[in-house]
Amino acid sequence: MGRVAIGALLAALSAVPANAMSAGIDTDGDGKASLEELQAVYSGVTSELFAEIDADSDGFVDDEEMADAVATGVLEDPVTEL
Repeated sequence: MGRVAIGALLAALSAVPANAMSAGIDTDGDGKASLEELQAVYSGVTSELFAEIDADSDGFVDDEEMADAVATGVLEDPVTEL
């Protein structure tokens, strides 16, 4: 495999999945998503579903929790085409 192909493969493998901050969900810029911020993007998110996504029960969804919710199909990927 050539250097270009290896570089492209590594770039693809290291791509960071969409998260609350890059997707514009975190509107107040605190680095995490509140229930209200998630509901603005996902109208079907209830307080019960939010509690399931909020694995550490801190009252916010961080990037890791968001990635887990997307990976398990609980939420759809928040990134839209530009």
